[in-house]
Amino acid sequence: MAEAPAPFAVRPAGLADAPGLAIVQVRSWRAAYPGLVPDAILRSLSVERREVAWRQVLGDGASQTYVAVAGEVIAGWISVGRSRDGDATAATGELWGIYVDPDHWGRGAGHALWARGGPHLAAAGFAEVTLWVFRDNVRAQRFYRGIGFAPDGAGQAIDFDGISVPEIRFRRPLGPP
Repeated sequence: MAEAPAPFAVRPAGLADAPGLAIVQVRSWRAAYPGLVPDAILRSLSVERREVAWRQVLGDGASQTYVAVAGEVIAGWISVGRSRDGDATAATGELWGIYVDPDHWGRGAGHALWARGGPHLAAAGFAEVTLWVFRDNVRAQRFYRGIGFAPDGAGQAIDFDGISVPEIRFRRPLGPP
């Protein structure tokens, strides 16, 4: 029996997508990070500020962002590019971020996005890819392990108004495009 196609079309993001990217980012942070990130930070998130940031990201060309679209709605996004880590080699790419709107969790959007972002990195010549995830974000870690990532032993922390939130780095090899 053939598997039903994913309900998401994945395409490169453009400047007109900035509002949708911002909405997904704010909604997913508020749904996924209670207990991981201080509540004050989650309350202070602003779609308007994230939209401004997205316009800058999409305009600077340092990363490639793809959106998963369900109908006319952006259901999620992935941003990939050269690794920003100080210990990275020229062969190391990075999954800068992947977020799915909570209304679309568990429906295949994350897998559809990775199916576009991973090959983009391989085609760009990267041999491996890393990402950072909150140490206590079990849901995200389960997803990353499911697409072939594993912790590589590196750690760091993000400071949120004096509260340190630990992150761990995951890594996986990339195959040829």
